[in-house]
Amino acid sequence: MKKKFISLLLALLVVFSAQYASFAAYETSIPLSAQGNSTSLIYIKRPRSLSGSTSDKTYTISATGLQYTKVRVYRKTQDNECELIKSEKQIGASGLFSTVVELPESNNTFVIYAENGASSQVVKIQISKVKKSTVDKLKSVTVNVLNFLK
Repeated sequence: MKKKFISLLLALLVVFSAQYASFAAYETSIPLSAQGNSTSLIYIKRPRSLSGSTSDKTYTISATGLQYTKVRVYRKTQDNECELIKSEKQIGASGLFSTVVELPESNNTFVIYAENGASSQVVKIQISKVKKSTVDKLKSVTVNVLNFLK
């Protein structure tokens, strides 16, 4: 009886640790060239395309996805590696995922890594940080063009 109990405990340990072993492959960094084997785990909602711009110091990336999908966010470094900046989050029953990232440079590349069971998905996102003065100039041009068209 004791051997059966120990065998059962070991079997449970193996089963539960196997679920996390595949996700641990990309713990603190991920190559920029990484690819997944799925395109349907998460759908990026913001930015609307895979690039966006803002004059703020931060940007909110949002997505929808399958429940229990684990998501990590990485930022591209100077040596074309991507370092983990947001620890693992699991998508809940609502199917919503959202995270705020800091924008230290004018051009920022983020890699969103999602995994659910044996499926994984990698999405690359470009976020540009624009100076406030540039935004003001663009608004001025837009207003002038609209006034001209009236």
